[in-house]
Amino acid sequence: MSNSIYSTTVSPAGVVSGRSGTTLRWNKRVQFLTPRPRLLHPQLPLRSRPTSLTSDSMSSQPVTPIIESNPFISQSNPSVHPPSANIVNALRHLSNTLGRPPIAPPVKVRVPDVFDGTDPHQLHCFLFQCRLYFRSGPTLFKSDVDKVNFAMTYVSGVVQDWLQVALEQEDRGIHHVWLYSWSSFVKEMHTYFGIPDVTAEAAHSLDHLHMNPDDRIAIYNIAFLRYSAQLQWTESALCHRYYSGLPDHIQDIISTREGGKPSTFQTLYSTAVSIDNHFWERKRESERTLHSAPQRSLYPECSESVSHLSISDPGSNVDTSESSDIYPTW
Repeated sequence: MSNSIYSTTVSPAGVVSGRSGTTLRWNKRVQFLTPRPRLLHPQLPLRSRPTSLTSDSMSSQPVTPIIESNPFISQSNPSVHPPSANIVNALRHLSNTLGRPPIAPPVKVRVPDVFDGTDPHQLHCFLFQCRLYFRSGPTLFKSDVDKVNFAMTYVSGVVQDWLQVALEQEDRGIHHVWLYSWSSFVKEMHTYFGIPDVTAEAAHSLDHLHMNPDDRIAIYNIAFLRYSAQLQWTESALCHRYYSGLPDHIQDIISTREGGKPSTFQTLYSTAVSIDNHFWERKRESERTLHSAPQRSLYPECSESVSHLSISDPGSNVDTSESSDIYPTW
């Protein structure tokens, strides 16, 4: 090697070139430090780092650092994903959750009132409240046994004693069908604790039903429909009884309407409701007019002065000259 070469570089082909322009082939092992490769993670050390290269190795393949295995990827547990995959999964789950409709909170239903059997008219209300509770949770009351067991927990007094006897008979082998069927349970409750003759009771209540003139017609209609549903009356009988229970201010308009009284119950029912609505609307207008503020005078000062005037006897000696200034000057 010539001494004139003071700076050399190694080409990929293993040729050494100097600044003097001469080219020499390198036959000996060249010792040099390779630049430290950039790590994928700053905390991951290199497992091995080459310290020497030959010209032949440089021409065959570039130096590639061997990095330790990524701690975020478990070799024994492939289900563990790197942080990037976890973020993608979290965003996908969030988008799916936002796209779903909100879950409505469960409806809080009132439990039935305790039925003690002392008032037969309360049995219908008790069974109705039980049906409402069943409708609120259809998955909780799939069988008739569940419904019967629920209803038996809201009784007291003589009704509870009656059910206690029936359950004790079940233990002795005497079975009752109504303990396993809701329709049979309702029928049995009506037999022991309901109204004995439902039809006669409904007919008597309907005959003595009258609408209070100070009430809305809805109160009268609800009672009339409840009693008439338990009867098998004809259309004409229902119309006659419904018209007889109406107050005078509704009967007067129905009797004087063009075409006479309606011949069907539904038409009579709708006509009475319309008349009652107009009656209460007019009554409300009268109340607003009555409670409205009084009109103010156009000349408040003149009204106040005149209110203090007193008419005196012409023959009296009262001097009214002092009060002459109270009259307004026009």
